[in-house]
Amino acid sequence: MKRKGLNPYPVNQPKIQGINNSVLQQYGADSYVAEGYLSNSDVYAIVSFLARKAASIPWYVYKMKPGEKAQTSLHQYKQLTKGLQHKGAYEQALLRRKNAYEENMVTNSPLAKLLEQPNPQQAQDQFFENLYGYRILSGEGDIYGNDGGVEGGKFVELNVLPTQFLDIYPDPKDLYGILGYKLMVGAGIDLPKDVVCQWKSWNPEFNADTRTHLRGLSPLRPGWKLLRMSNNAADASAAMTANGGAKGAIVPKAINNSIPTLTPEQASLVQRMVNDRVNNKDQKGAIGVFQTPWDYLNFGLSSVDMELVKTMQMTLHQWCRLFGLPVVLFDTDSSSYNNYSNAMRDLVTNTIMPLNCQLRDELNKWLVPRFGEDVYIDFDITALPEMQQDFEKMVNQLRMADWLTFDEKRSAMNYEERGGAYEYSYVNQGLIPLEQVMMDLSVSNDQSMSNDQNGDMDNSDDQIS
Repeated sequence: MKRKGLNPYPVNQPKIQGINNSVLQQYGADSYVAEGYLSNSDVYAIVSFLARKAASIPWYVYKMKPGEKAQTSLHQYKQLTKGLQHKGAYEQALLRRKNAYEENMVTNSPLAKLLEQPNPQQAQDQFFENLYGYRILSGEGDIYGNDGGVEGGKFVELNVLPTQFLDIYPDPKDLYGILGYKLMVGAGIDLPKDVVCQWKSWNPEFNADTRTHLRGLSPLRPGWKLLRMSNNAADASAAMTANGGAKGAIVPKAINNSIPTLTPEQASLVQRMVNDRVNNKDQKGAIGVFQTPWDYLNFGLSSVDMELVKTMQMTLHQWCRLFGLPVVLFDTDSSSYNNYSNAMRDLVTNTIMPLNCQLRDELNKWLVPRFGEDVYIDFDITALPEMQQDFEKMVNQLRMADWLTFDEKRSAMNYEERGGAYEYSYVNQGLIPLEQVMMDLSVSNDQSMSNDQNGDMDNSDDQIS
């Protein structure tokens, strides 16, 4: 029985050979979590929203069809899923997918069961939400595959590694090489390269010494100034709310160009009178009476406070652009059903789908060879409700395509072919040739008189008989 779990205090841990010491990658991943996700409400809302949406798409294991046609269809399908925002791409992707995979997905293989529940603590949705969250927040999502200590063996569980505590062992002889990883928790855990799947974004910060280009680039890195401004604005707003003071004040009104002065005792009496006669829920709707005229000074919001409110609104829009999220989804002032529906479709096609396509390639390159199965890991694009409009258009187009057989239409809609009568094309019987529509069906007068005479003779014969 292979051992599961990851011991933070290993006793006889295998050392990674080929390098004497590790180069710590101090690229601020911990600050992205502490100061970004855990301290900024906008970052939390956007990252968690994207992670939940991406994790809602199910993943399955499919059996490939034999032949070159299936391989060609698979390559075409992969390219089409990367550009679903283009017209007709969704319909063509479904057709290529049908030609590449067997009808039924694989459910009983060890790989399919592992993908359904990656580890004892997490099911598929929670696992992928964790993975997408790290990838979106820190620019890197890392998966640890536990092979139970059997080199090259099948993985018995998958766990998402915390990016902020994962260090790398770079290859000193290769600027792009990685010899292994080290999880900086407890006594430190060395992880061989082949048991870690590093799914990262492109990082243009090339450094031959620190090897920062081997790590993913977090969106909070270019948005670091925005993060500080957003956090400072939130702190100032909280302080203003807690220590805002009075919203206004009453002052004696000038009489004969003379402003009366009040002693501290008199001011205290006025304050008590205002609280009793004005600032009292029992006086709602009542009319207050003062013995002398007074003026009211409305403090309102200062220019600094008003700019603070605008700053907080502006930073939310900038965060949406930074993470590839349509602003309409979080902007209640301009949101409507149509705008929200179109924004969700743009989010799926331009942000969620590219992430899924990248992860699909990484899982098939890293995970499938461990199990030695002729299968393919893929997400189910038919489970996207935002693409149902395209599906309805495809159904209407297929209904009018009389030159296609019913089996071809079923294949295009991801249904199983049935054969028999479904192998033929059918046309609408209500259609008639254009020449028949233009045919002259009128009756001449001579022919009409002849028909009448014949009718009269028939009637006379009936009378004689």
